[in-house]
Amino acid sequence: MEQSAEWAKTLDQIQICDVRRRWAFSLDLGEWDALRSCFHPDAKVTVSWFCGGVGDFIERSKAMIAARKPEEHRKHWLGNMRTEIKGTRAVLETDVLLLIREYIDEALFDYTSYARFYDLFEKRDGAWRIFEWSCIYDKDRLDPVVPAWDASDVYAQVVLEGPQTGFAFMKLRQAERGRTIPETVVVRDTDAERSLRRRGQSWLVRRI
Repeated sequence: MEQSAEWAKTLDQIQICDVRRRWAFSLDLGEWDALRSCFHPDAKVTVSWFCGGVGDFIERSKAMIAARKPEEHRKHWLGNMRTEIKGTRAVLETDVLLLIREYIDEALFDYTSYARFYDLFEKRDGAWRIFEWSCIYDKDRLDPVVPAWDASDVYAQVVLEGPQTGFAFMKLRQAERGRTIPETVVVRDTDAERSLRRRGQSWLVRRI
């Protein structure tokens, strides 16, 4: 009986992590039906440029990709994963590198964000999908694609002090595009991260 339960838990872990891996390919390659299949229909998303329902997130993502220049692209590179599972609910935390090449002030930059996805999962009708996706931002950096180019004017716009430093260059990127950063964005080692983790534990014991 114990071995059977352990196998069932292992299978759940594999299925949960596979959803997040499929998400990365689907979003980066613009495979919208596959991306939608990673989420429950009532799922919520909170990231640097968006807070709301998954349907609106997908539509905004489509528009962003359509507006890109040929030289601009992005990739989500997933690393370590850990799960906590209780019945039909789970929390998945994933290390992620967000790798973006884009124009800022008419010059090409490579942007790197070191972050963690914090997902609330639920198993419905035998399938694990994401119910709530949040991102915890650890640190970031911005490098000119041509290193000899003087980027001091761009860097002068960035505040690298205080608790928001893990999000400093992301703020610059979003401001350049006129995007509003949600107040609910989570930066590491802040009250917002601690609150998010409490929410995860409440999710597991069905308090939310």
